[in-house]
Amino acid sequence: MDGIKVYDADKDEDPERITITRNDRGDFIVSGKALEKLVAMTNFGNDEALRRFQYIWRMKGIDSRLKKRGIKEGDTVHIGAMEFEFRE
Repeated sequence: MDGIKVYDADKDEDPERITITRNDRGDFIVSGKALEKLVAMTNFGNDEALRRFQYIWRMKGIDSRLKKRGIKEGDTVHIGAMEFEFRE
């Protein structure tokens, strides 16, 4: 493959990077490649899977980051296709 360079568009993006934005309704949008993959793979109807997700959520400091952004009890949070109500 002399002279051919292959570029991976996702290679430069840190999969652990998490961003928090707000939409027009004031909902919180939490984005991040690894986090969105975790959400897609988590069975939220399973208590053990839910506890694992909550543990990872806390370890990544997402609660504290959302609180710094002004989130309040009952506000809506979106992660990928998942939507839930914020609870302490």
